[in-house]
Amino acid sequence: MALYILLTGLLIACQESKEKSSEEVVVNDDRKYFNPKDEFIQFDTLVTEGTVYKDSISSWKGYQKVKETLEKLKKNTPNDVLNISDELVGNVVLMRDSITVDLLKIKGMRARIHTLYNQSLRLQEMKDIPAITVPEIKKQTQGLFVIFRMINRKITAIYQQVDFENELENDEFFFSKIDSIR
Repeated sequence: MALYILLTGLLIACQESKEKSSEEVVVNDDRKYFNPKDEFIQFDTLVTEGTVYKDSISSWKGYQKVKETLEKLKKNTPNDVLNISDELVGNVVLMRDSITVDLLKIKGMRARIHTLYNQSLRLQEMKDIPAITVPEIKKQTQGLFVIFRMINRKITAIYQQVDFENELENDEFFFSKIDSIR
């Protein structure tokens, strides 16, 4: 009789452990198809800096398109960011080739736009690397936002310098054109 109770208890205990292990397998199957590149991530967490002189660049189509594309990248999945990178590269090329304001056709501005172009190409190339990780995509995308802010700061600085020069000329201050931006 004692042997019968012992065998029954052992049989019940084995069945419970089998049920627990089968539940764990189901949980692992869901995790098996999980891809961290499909989670939404906030890529741009820094405060955006807009340009002060928006009217002066409103006709610059390339700038506006790059700005729209970066808005799409702000909160997205890493896979979508990699897919949008083709559009971003095309828009940066348009931005680079379509500078409509003569004041902005200076070396410092071109250098920043070329840097944005190189970094967007790098993001585009990441799409073809199967071993790329989410932190690498995040770092590259955040770098694009930093460079775009640098472009905005440069635009603001150029127009502030022009305003300063105009104020000096209006006040009939002796002003040397050596340091002028024009």
